Amino acid sequence: MTTLHLHAPLVGRAAAEGRTLAGYLLLPRPKDLVKALIVPLTFTLGALVEGGVDADRVGVALLVWAALELLVYQARYQWNDVRGFEADQRHPDGAARGRLPGPVERGRQHKAVSTAVAVLRIALTGLLALAVPTVATLLLLLTVGVFAIAAVYEALRSAATGRCSEVPCPLSPPLVGLWVFVGAGYALRGMTGLALATDLTGEPAAAAVAALAMWSLGVVFVTARWTLEAMPFATLVDRRVSWACRAEQAREHTLGLVRWVAREADPRDLGAPDEPAHWRALHGRTPLTAPWNVAILLSGACAALAGHLLTGGDAGAVVLLAGAAGALAVVLAERRRLEASVGAAAALVVVQAALGTPAPVVASVPWLVVLLAHASFTSQCTADLGHPLHRLSR
Repeated sequence: MTTLHLHAPLVGRAAAEGRTLAGYLLLPRPKDLVKALIVPLTFTLGALVEGGVDADRVGVALLVWAALELLVYQARYQWNDVRGFEADQRHPDGAARGRLPGPVERGRQHKAVSTAVAVLRIALTGLLALAVPTVATLLLLLTVGVFAIAAVYEALRSAATGRCSEVPCPLSPPLVGLWVFVGAGYALRGMTGLALATDLTGEPAAAAVAALAMWSLGVVFVTARWTLEAMPFATLVDRRVSWACRAEQAREHTLGLVRWVAREADPRDLGAPDEPAHWRALHGRTPLTAPWNVAILLSGACAALAGHLLTGGDAGAVVLLAGAAGALAVVLAERRRLEASVGAAAALVVVQAALGTPAPVVASVPWLVVLLAHASFTSQCTADLGHPLHRLSR
């Protein structure tokens, strides 16, 4: 009875914020549009490396970006929501999460309609490719890439979830594999923007390192976000945290991550009202073995090296170590990660200049972007997800 009582406000809020089927079909995942920033961001980084781009290249990038985010990826999200419909209906946050609307009794009809609209989105992508031959090959490769990654993701998630009510659930190869693999889509997005701005065919090492930096940053983003998405299953009593979940809710991929979360909430990280949805659980120090910490060390090292290589540097080992050391300093800075990121970036510029990197400031920008993103991810609470104005108003 206690768990039901504590979750009741969430259920009531979910019902109040539920989406219509038409609104969902128009834009399935509005809260995920933050990911749409990746392509223009890496395009801008590529343009900085190139010293600028012409209007034609910008036009192509805008067209590809719109097709990727509004057609291909929204169709991919619809596939995910169709597969997870029943589990989503059992989620304590319910309709407030913005997934394919219920009720569960109309699941068959709603899944059929959503599948049809997803197929229509892919068909529109094909028509766009036919209408603009200059982007046809790229759109085809991106569509295949997105759904190939999605197929592996769905297989891993099916193997990793829906079997355990223990919190945190035991680690298993499919679960750990899922946490590692979730970065693949971010590598695809990031490399798309970079490739649209600069020719990477002559820089295979730089391209590989940049892809690994983006993949790792994707792991940071998703594992941090999934940890916060576990909060509806938490109860806070005198700041002590307890968890409750049923196996059929299939949340092992989120609740498995809470093993790296404090068992008692620090009052500095609690908001008003004092409930799990307003707890910034990752704002303080978390174990270095947590997936988001391991991944940011790798991403920071690779981002520093990628910037160094793309600007013509040749002292890779030193920059790699400097990038990792700066990332570690930011992780250990706890609630001052924004300031630590700026300070460590300035130190990296000095290192790059001392090594003779042709453009030390530009070469350090990818590292700064990655660490600022990490600072943002780890300063959020569940109520902030998809609502950036919440944090600005604090």
